[in-house]
Amino acid sequence: MQPRDFQRNYSPRQNGRVVCLLYEIRWRSGSIWRNWCLNNHEQHAEVNFLENHFNNRPQTPCSITWFLSTSPCGNCCSRILEFLRSHPNVTLIIYAAKLFRHLDIRNRQGLRNLMVNGVTIRIMNLEDYRYCWRNFVAYQPGEDNCWPQNVTLCFILNNTELLHIFLPDILLRKRKWSTEQERRPGLELSVGLSHPLWGKQVLA
Repeated sequence: MQPRDFQRNYSPRQNGRVVCLLYEIRWRSGSIWRNWCLNNHEQHAEVNFLENHFNNRPQTPCSITWFLSTSPCGNCCSRILEFLRSHPNVTLIIYAAKLFRHLDIRNRQGLRNLMVNGVTIRIMNLEDYRYCWRNFVAYQPGEDNCWPQNVTLCFILNNTELLHIFLPDILLRKRKWSTEQERRPGLELSVGLSHPLWGKQVLA
């Protein structure tokens, strides 16, 4: 990807002309595939990847990481879940530069559905931008540190909103655990909620 295209489309402050999806596939053999795709007139970038960039791949275990210029919409979230159900040996991690129409209940529910089904969703931070720049962008010598401005501030704002989207499911899990503990008062458990924003367990 060209530097200007990356900077324009992955800016966390504004929407780009297209939706970009940088992807990295790590196979059990240790090999790594990196490439990228875009949306088109018929498909969003996520569906384009699923149908044209991973279609007919062998059913071998692998880990897929997406770096999206914007988070998936509700419809794409449903397609992603269908894909993962038909590919049980595949794990998916999604990094997004910004949230797509996050006030739309369909998009919010779609992201929650991904999270409760084991998909890790995170907002890209400065280190993620560095990683993409070095591994996906055809930059020239002397352009080692060129990425969108105000990344840290936008990261905080988008991260906070993503937490608000996921919070109902986190509280529901805690409530279910509390109910189970009341039924079995002698049970001592350390329950951790795997939270996509921090990448570690959060004790409830």
